Amino acid sequence: MFKEFHYQVRGHGHLRDGTPVQDRTKFLSRAGIQVLCLADGAGSASHSQFGAQAVVDEGCALLLERFDNYAERSDGASVKLEILGRLLDKLAGVADRQGLHVRDLASTFMSVAVSGDKFLGAHVGDGLIGYLKDGQLRVVSGPDNNEFANQTTFVTSGGAAESIRLFRGSLDGVAGFVLMSDGTGDSLYNPRTRQLAGACSKLITAVGTAPAQQSKTSKYKKQLRKFVDITVRNATKDDCSIGVLGRDFPGSGADGTA
Repeated sequence: MFKEFHYQVRGHGHLRDGTPVQDRTKFLSRAGIQVLCLADGAGSASHSQFGAQAVVDEGCALLLERFDNYAERSDGASVKLEILGRLLDKLAGVADRQGLHVRDLASTFMSVAVSGDKFLGAHVGDGLIGYLKDGQLRVVSGPDNNEFANQTTFVTSGGAAESIRLFRGSLDGVAGFVLMSDGTGDSLYNPRTRQLAGACSKLITAVGTAPAQQSKTSKYKKQLRKFVDITVRNATKDDCSIGVLGRDFPGSGADGTA
């Protein structure tokens, strides 16, 4: 089983202009299935924080419910459309209850689910997902920024069905995963080389080797939040969110080498 850490913090730019934190993260675990989701609310959408919360809630519930089916189905295209459809249905319900348009709830979405010897995930928009496999950091799904760094696809975008990515694979050799919003990526990802910072390996290892059943107030989680609050947040004006799954895996080192 993997251990987890997930966290979001309000960016300096949002602190100055009074905008609430628009990123959301969530983790759920049941019957041997573990799911981690992250969403970055669109700055251009008036209530994107509610949309981000809705898609991480629905994404976690959906992947718990359908992991075995999604991991085995040969038709990946239909799986992608089913995931996107469920997220949009959830957003439509939220919009209806709050008297909003669905576009007011725009956000990105990314997820990783693990069970047994398999993993699967989905990604819409910017931000990225990486993993530590065989001692090496690799990007599983990079940012979707179209032609410009400040433009991306949201769950509510017309092109979401074409841009949503589904990835599935074996956990053989995988020590852990890291999910991050584009704000966090300003510190932990180099878009020119398309490489993750070595700190990602250390984060995965720290989570994977932490004592079992750690509370939110445990020393190591306080240290991880402090790293995000200071080192990561100070490199950007944007909100910063991160999710990490890690396990104590033989051969994985804190420096990213076997």
